[in-house]
Amino acid sequence: MNCSSKQFFISLITLFSVVLLSERGISQQRTVTVNGIVSEAITGEVLIGANVLIYSDSLKSNLPIRGGATNRYGFYSLPGIPTGTYYLFVTSIGFETIQQKIEITTKEPSLRLDFKLIKQAVKLDEVIVQDKKTAFTETSSTIEVEPYVVKQLPSIGGETDVFRALQLLPGVTAATEISTGIYVRGGSPDQNLTLVDGVVVYNPSHLGGFASTFNSDALQNIKLMKGAFPAEYGGRLSSVLDVTMREGTREKFVGTAGINMISSRVTLEGPLEDKATYILSGRSMYLDKILPAIPNADPIPRYSFYDLNGKVNYNLSESNKISISGFFSQDNLTEPPANKDVGFDIGWGNSTINLTWTSINSASIFTNTSLMYTNYSFSTLIKDKSPVKDPLDFFTSSVINDFLLRRDMQIFAGENHTIKTGAEVVYHNFSTTTSDYFIQELKYKENYGTSVQAVEASIFLQDEWKIFDNFSTNFGTRLYYFQNQKFLRAEPRISLTYNIFERFILRGSFAVAHQALHMLTRNDIYLPTDVWYPSTKDVTPSRAIQGAVGFEASSFDQTFLFSVEAYYKDLKDIYEYKEGANFSFNTEFEKQLTSGRGEAYGLEFFLNKRIGSVNGWIGYTTAWTRRHFELLNAGNSFYPRYDRRHDISIVVTYEPMKNLNFGATWTYGTGQAFALPIGQYSFVGISTPTSDNKEALYYNYSERDAFRLPPFHKLDLSCKYTILWNDNSLEFALSIYNAYNRNNPFSKYIGYKIDEATGEKIPVLKQFTLFPFLPTLGVNFKF
Repeated sequence: MNCSSKQFFISLITLFSVVLLSERGISQQRTVTVNGIVSEAITGEVLIGANVLIYSDSLKSNLPIRGGATNRYGFYSLPGIPTGTYYLFVTSIGFETIQQKIEITTKEPSLRLDFKLIKQAVKLDEVIVQDKKTAFTETSSTIEVEPYVVKQLPSIGGETDVFRALQLLPGVTAATEISTGIYVRGGSPDQNLTLVDGVVVYNPSHLGGFASTFNSDALQNIKLMKGAFPAEYGGRLSSVLDVTMREGTREKFVGTAGINMISSRVTLEGPLEDKATYILSGRSMYLDKILPAIPNADPIPRYSFYDLNGKVNYNLSESNKISISGFFSQDNLTEPPANKDVGFDIGWGNSTINLTWTSINSASIFTNTSLMYTNYSFSTLIKDKSPVKDPLDFFTSSVINDFLLRRDMQIFAGENHTIKTGAEVVYHNFSTTTSDYFIQELKYKENYGTSVQAVEASIFLQDEWKIFDNFSTNFGTRLYYFQNQKFLRAEPRISLTYNIFERFILRGSFAVAHQALHMLTRNDIYLPTDVWYPSTKDVTPSRAIQGAVGFEASSFDQTFLFSVEAYYKDLKDIYEYKEGANFSFNTEFEKQLTSGRGEAYGLEFFLNKRIGSVNGWIGYTTAWTRRHFELLNAGNSFYPRYDRRHDISIVVTYEPMKNLNFGATWTYGTGQAFALPIGQYSFVGISTPTSDNKEALYYNYSERDAFRLPPFHKLDLSCKYTILWNDNSLEFALSIYNAYNRNNPFSKYIGYKIDEATGEKIPVLKQFTLFPFLPTLGVNFKF
């Protein structure tokens, strides 16, 4: 770490010390800390983001003297409350408000108050404005998506999809229907940190928008940070997707299930005993088994997946709890029968295990300790099926095994300060194979390819500081270390929120982040060819410096929310394959890489209607993403596949009655940039055992961004009808994917046809499209 980084880190620690000492000096009088857990009355599930407010009178005629929100474990702490009589209010979306009179005395330094909230049935014409949670949070560039919102959106056969909902937000896109990740503000999929109950998931999506990896029946909270995220997160450059899974009900055994034309799912949950709960969910998609029975389905790729989630929680005491959770998934994609040019077999899988211990150490200190294991594998086999003598095959495989130990602490230091600190260490084991030919041993033997081990460590310190009633900040730093390069850097982070008026908020943020893991993808192949590779002594960790500024405004009755945000991101030490990279099996992998820099900037608009029977939003993003590599594209800057000049999303949901819901989404995106041959040449090659002295044909390619695919757009529709009886429900879901049958091109590429008379291989331009008009019917039921 250089001198300036050391000085910055020392200065920041000094600032934290001064703040805490001043806070302690202000609070010399005897005060009490009120703390506890907020949960749901029936199921016992903890409630995230529930508001706990203390007023001096029951009419709430003045501002609350203290207030806070529960963390992801349902814990709240309100320190520094003087002696006296107060009225405490607990509120959360969709739940009845609790009001309780409390007496604060100095007999004990703390007062433990746990609350159980009862669900509230709110009629459409009696919506309470205070209960409508906004999509945006107190942190800049952060959006929380409620699971019930996800369930209202159109989906295949009623199978709700978290990633489909995220892709409808400004600044978030999917490259194509076959994309295996989301692109956030011009970043590649590997630059997104995806956490499921704190565990890293390398590939968190299924193809085609059919479903996300996360079963919505098991979801509790979804938070997306599109940039400049707080110091508690690290290891990625662009964004953070933090997903929290439910713990399972304490009331009784219950289940939900769903079946449609291409997939089915089931979720089971309940108590194991007085102190323990469980939740298990699983899904399977069998499109590859259905398609052969559908007429004219030969052009559609064969695809299937399964995923399993499980979680068990046990309360050791009132203040200590342990949980163990696991997640497993597997996807397989193969070429359609009608594809005569190229054959492919693509598969990937995730496996994670997490053991977590949470503890309320005192009235104002909450700790979390986790031991985690992650396994991720991805392989692509592409075979040239054209009848030529020298086929162009390609095989790639990546296997990652991670062991992680993390310890976090949340300290409610005073009236206006919530401090978070923690440390983590990760052991990585990477295995990477690339080859321009394929034999079965490459896929199943571990001694092939390149193996790299690495240790990654970090510590962080941050403070959520309410400077004034209308001005707050989240500032801190993260100290990041990567063993292979003895790489040590400080990453400062700051986010500011200023409430000019009650309904008008200004936001700004700045962050520095580093990433030691790189995902390499071939740009000359239109199918996924992901290869994960860590930094080494010759491959430097990537760095991002990013900032954002914007405002958020709501209407007088809070029916409408409007926001605008501009961002800029500077990237350094990003990697791609060299032009003409050699993928022979015995070639040194790192010699095929080249480093460069990039930038991304744009403007996002968001208009959200939140109250009434008709709801939805319109999102628009205009953005630019550039890359510059000295050894690529003749040294000229170019727009990569992550560049999207215009992106529009329109979402509408209509609920004419409690048990009937209609949904529609329309998306439009600028076509991705790509290169095509603009000329061809040939010369007589040297004879080898696999070739003779015939002329070899070569192509002269255009610049990388010389061409763009046609714009991508499609309309999805859905209708859901629910029948209720007792505690059970039966839902029928009709969905139409790609309603006006838009043939969105996935790729344009050079194929071949053979002249029957001469046997000559003739290049032709071809287009590959994916999923057409696709109606599905599904049934979901709770028991």
